[in-house]
Amino acid sequence: MVFRRFLVKYKILLDTSVLISASVYHVSRDWRIEVKHPFYEQSMRLIGFLKKNIAKRIGIITKTVEDQAFAVIQEAVEKELKRRNIDRAKGFRIYSAILNSCETRLNEILAYMLREPVDPERVNENYLKVDEMYEKLAEKAVRLHFERPSEAWQWRVTRRFKRVAREIFRTQRWRENLQLVNLIRNPVKKSDKIILAEAVYLFDLYKRSEQVTKFYLCSTDHHFSPIRFRGGIESRVVTEKIEELFGIICEWPQQIVEALSQFQ
Repeated sequence: MVFRRFLVKYKILLDTSVLISASVYHVSRDWRIEVKHPFYEQSMRLIGFLKKNIAKRIGIITKTVEDQAFAVIQEAVEKELKRRNIDRAKGFRIYSAILNSCETRLNEILAYMLREPVDPERVNENYLKVDEMYEKLAEKAVRLHFERPSEAWQWRVTRRFKRVAREIFRTQRWRENLQLVNLIRNPVKKSDKIILAEAVYLFDLYKRSEQVTKFYLCSTDHHFSPIRFRGGIESRVVTEKIEELFGIICEWPQQIVEALSQFQ
């Protein structure tokens, strides 16, 4: 029996963070300046993948994502200029030119995307579930943050190495729970909860109308996608809960391209 690769159907909803990462880039020879978002390369790799497969209409956005992208791109440009010690007031001409260039890039990227309409009532219903999920995860984060780590590891370590083992244990435990702790340090914005609620709505719609089996929410934000460290340690409690409750796979652009390239 021959299995055809295109039997696996998937859609990718791009979060605002990915659109901004791919849009904030500008090189000026006159001013000898290069402005580039830290996640520009991997975000553009995904955009290139979607452009190559534009006929399949797999890259999607919503009005919420689009509106939020235009609302925050100015702040993103200012942030990158500050990293290069360029004051917006003193370098207003530079700032204006770069902002215009990045907004043009954003419009070009949006042209490759399929903007899907959503049912506001259904999205509101999903929002309540999303909000409840994040609330419970934040409560769990508070408990973990203030509880003392288990000392069970001490019985498995010789006295000579207990101090070193204690630090390793605490560091690993902290890293693994960082995605949870991040919910306390940087509470999830309402607009991001709406984006996830829209993703839940769209995946349910696709499953019934187009037999989509995989739905990705591509993001560089930690309240969606996992945090990775060297050595293979990952913090993905929030990511796993989203997939468990809603079936949506939240991941970084690079990992999504690598996962989907096998179906080409």
